[in-house]
Amino acid sequence: MELKRVHMGVMAYTLETSDEVSRHLRANLQGRVGSQAASDMPVSAATSSSVVDADAVDADATGRQHTSLGKGHGRARRDMPQHIFDMVESLALCHNVTPAEEEEEATTHDERMAVAVSKPMAYQASSPDEVAIVKWTELVGVVLAERTLSTITLRLDVLLPESQLGYGVAPTLTYDILQVFPFTSESKRMGVVVKSRLTGEIFFIQKGADSVMSRIVQYNDWLDEECGNMARDGLRTLVVGRKRLSQQAYRKFEDAYQQARVTVVGRADAMRQVVADYLESDLELLGLTGVEDRLQDNVRATLELLGNAGIKVWMLTGDKVETATCVAVSARLVRRDQLVHVVSGLRSAHEVNLALETLRTLNDCCLIIDGDSLQVALDFFRDEFVQIATRLPAVVCCRCSPTQKADIVRLIQKYTRR
Repeated sequence: MELKRVHMGVMAYTLETSDEVSRHLRANLQGRVGSQAASDMPVSAATSSSVVDADAVDADATGRQHTSLGKGHGRARRDMPQHIFDMVESLALCHNVTPAEEEEEATTHDERMAVAVSKPMAYQASSPDEVAIVKWTELVGVVLAERTLSTITLRLDVLLPESQLGYGVAPTLTYDILQVFPFTSESKRMGVVVKSRLTGEIFFIQKGADSVMSRIVQYNDWLDEECGNMARDGLRTLVVGRKRLSQQAYRKFEDAYQQARVTVVGRADAMRQVVADYLESDLELLGLTGVEDRLQDNVRATLELLGNAGIKVWMLTGDKVETATCVAVSARLVRRDQLVHVVSGLRSAHEVNLALETLRTLNDCCLIIDGDSLQVALDFFRDEFVQIATRLPAVVCCRCSPTQKADIVRLIQKYTRR
């Protein structure tokens, strides 16, 4: 997987414009880190980096500015270097990725950082999307250098002068991990609470599917449109938001969360409710990421051969309808001359029944159905749905939960006796 696009309301960046992101980061960090983090980094590393004029960086990006700044994004364009740093910092902190470089003989912190700069990082995580995002932050100069159960250290390669790239000692920023809220298929989001050792600030950072994050972040007028644009390009989207917490606010949350943890009945629900009540509201919308899940070699040829042999293929995915449609077409699951019939957003049995009646008249089409509509069909018209759908040459079930995927597999096995 590869992070292809990052959208921040005012600006959008791709892999080709990663240098521009690095210039913004340098403009924001120059001097600030050098003056405040003397204990965390060598003074020479802070002072020898070339100074970048923030106005010059802004002027360089003029051609990519959107015509509308977007209501509620809360950032004037002159603050773009700070906004970009906030986004990159949040992406580098909000995940469950662990760096996994080979061990080298290095005793001091500076030596470990120098060794790390000299070779590319390797990462371990259960989610390839998160690895792709962390690799992008490394590309723009903010590297996940170390992670323990209680801390995360980011290495600021972006502040190294070109003459020291590959062997210099990079400045670092360290954060205490106060809380981690893992991703689940039900919540469709994950979050962390971290405290910067440099500034003492506490932040709640969260990323997740637009369907849930749109209700959590502050009002804006661009998120839905850009999510649709990325999905139609076949990119998997994640919305990133952040909220600054005062010491008092975090203590109140921590007390309530600890009480929920010791609840005997309904512990998980109580903990989720505390997070929702104290943290998941009015988050600043930082941006949107688009990750490309590349097709494996020979997928197109294989699916074409299966189709020509009369083998029917079903694709079960958690992606959005637009993303799943793009992938199905790209993988040749759908022929060029084949009709694509989309069933999406249906909530009632009556609506699903009408959709099934329409499907009865279509024999050579690819059915694309979302998770909500699929659940209604399975609840009220299980036999009719599987009877109609198994006649079709291809079916794509998107926005599916793991439970729905397993249910579909069992249903097809039962119906086809295979």
